[in-house]
This record gives sequence, C-alpha cells and structure tokens, in this order.
Amino acid sequence: MPVSRPLTITTPTLLNLLQRRGAEPHNTLSPTATWYDETAQRIIDQQVNAVLTHHGLMGPRGMDREFAAMIESIARPNVEFYGWFEGTFPDDAPQNFTVLAGSGAGGGFVLARHIKEDVVVMRPQRPDQLLPAFVDQIPRVPPGGSSPLVAPKSEVYGGGRRPSGEDMSIMRGGGGRSVADPGKEIKRILEGPRVAAGSLYAAARTRAGTRRRCDRALNFVDTPDGRWLLEERPGTGESLIVLTPGTPQAIGERLHNAMRALG
Repeated sequence: MPVSRPLTITTPTLLNLLQRRGAEPHNTLSPTATWYDETAQRIIDQQVNAVLTHHGLMGPRGMDREFAAMIESIARPNVEFYGWFEGTFPDDAPQNFTVLAGSGAGGGFVLARHIKEDVVVMRPQRPDQLLPAFVDQIPRVPPGGSSPLVAPKSEVYGGGRRPSGEDMSIMRGGGGRSVADPGKEIKRILEGPRVAAGSLYAAARTRAGTRRRCDRALNFVDTPDGRWLLEERPGTGESLIVLTPGTPQAIGERLHNAMRALG
C-alpha cells in the first residue's frame, strides 16, 4: 500500500513502532507508555510486523523507507498542532477523537485517533501545509454568531466589578454594533447546553531540542446555535473573557499566532 494514501492501523500498533525508536507516545495517542516483558514484547513485535507486511509496508529488506521516515517524524516532531475533541459532530465524525499534525526529519504527517475504535488514521502531509491540514480535520460547524463578545471576567463568573470605559470600548460586535450586555450573553452561552467541545494546542522544538508548548489551550464549544472560541485575555485591571465566532479562519489565525509566539 503506498504511503501517499491514508492508512488505518490500531493504536497499539503505532505505539509499538514508536517504542522501537525509544520514543514516548504523544499524549494524543496515549497518556503513558506501556512496557512488556521480553517474551510478550517479542510476540507483539511479530504481530506488528505481520500487520505491516499485510499493508505492503514491510518486506525482506525491512520496513518501507517512506513509512519508516513518517514514524521517525511522529516519534520526534519539530512542529505540532494537536487537539482533543468530544461530543456530537456532523458528517459521521467520531464522538471522541484526537488529532496530531506535525513534521520532523522524515517529513509531515496527520494522525486522527478514534478513541472508541482504538485506531489511528495516518496521512502524510507537506510540512508547509500542516496548519490548514490540521484545521481541516476539525468537523465543520457554523459559527455561533457574527460578532465577538467581550466582557470582564467578573461580569461572567461573578464578582460584580463594573467594566471601565476602556474595557467597554471593545465590547462591540463587527461593524461597530454595540452589545447590550456581553457579560450576560457570554454567561448564557457558557451555562447553556453544549453539543461538543475541543481543546487545541501548538508546540515546537527549539534549536537545542527542547519542546515548548503554547501556554494555554485554544478551547471551543459547540452550542445548538453554533461554534464559539473561548479565550481569556489580559484587560484593564482584570482579565477579559472573549467569545469569538468559531470559523475555520479564526481557529487557523489563533493557532498561527500561538506558533509564532513560540519563536
């Protein structure tokens, strides 16, 4: 089977291939590494080799070179976009899955792990197209509104501090449309029913090889009215809670900025 096409294998199979390279599994694949005694490990290795042979990825000369390069990138990625997703999504998407898009010495890749089925769908990917490829893995849901909602944290979660004039100046929607009570509206959205949710991250390695991850996740919530990005930003005197219509463009922009901030 050509490496250029998607490949579905069990999660334990991929973890075994990473373990052979002495790599810890990415937390989208497994929260912890699993180790076996010598006899059990030998049996598992034989089973994994049989799976690769079935897919045309292993022969008398060993593992397919392109596939081996992809595994090397997964084991030690230099750039990562990843996330966890849970809920009811459209287009028959799984209800609980993770996505990891990254690149390393062996090129780029996209992994979608279906947690209930315990399988991973692997795809090669051009390194310069990682971010759009990652965003494309997120099931499309219409945005929850047309304009951002911004309010001091105390207006949303309690505390009662009234916003200052400077805070109030940004509490507007697109085109200068004023929002009557953004704190109340944000509270209504966050306390209302949720259809699905996700948490997204960016990470990269420094020249010294140290892995750095963005400080905060980019979270989104899918409500019956649509998708909202949920962020907490610095404000005047206190933090601001920001809900932004969750378009693919907005998600891509936030993750692009998060990656740039890592240096």
